[in-house]
Amino acid sequence: MKGTILHTPKNISFAKRIVKCLPQAIAKRLPAEISVVSVSTAESRALNRRYRKKNTATNVLSFRYSKEYGEILVCPAVIRAEAKAQGHSFEYQMTWMIVHGMLHLSGVHHEQSALAEKKFSRVEQEILEQFRNGPPRHHHRR
Repeated sequence: MKGTILHTPKNISFAKRIVKCLPQAIAKRLPAEISVVSVSTAESRALNRRYRKKNTATNVLSFRYSKEYGEILVCPAVIRAEAKAQGHSFEYQMTWMIVHGMLHLSGVHHEQSALAEKKFSRVEQEILEQFRNGPPRHHHRR
């Protein structure tokens, strides 16, 4: 998204590549600035208990504080365990969770219904596919 600033602990270009794969309608609704922050299992559990009333550590939480700023909190320990259980690489699973958080920050949610969950999952998979394959290439005739 034009104008979105991403702060990540290590690889900003990685997160910017994810944003480039988002559908324009979603990308334009992201906060102007996003931080991706790693949290421990204990921190994840405490935050999940406080904000979602679930007493377990979770893979990703997202918080939109304003039009200008949002955070995506990822728990690498949970994400690593899920990746192993699902037969994915850690990198793929982490990318998926950041995409998931970005969708929530843009106002897209899956909790309302089975249909919303299905649509959300489809959009996630389309974004991950584009991320894996790179941006579409345009061919020009000479």
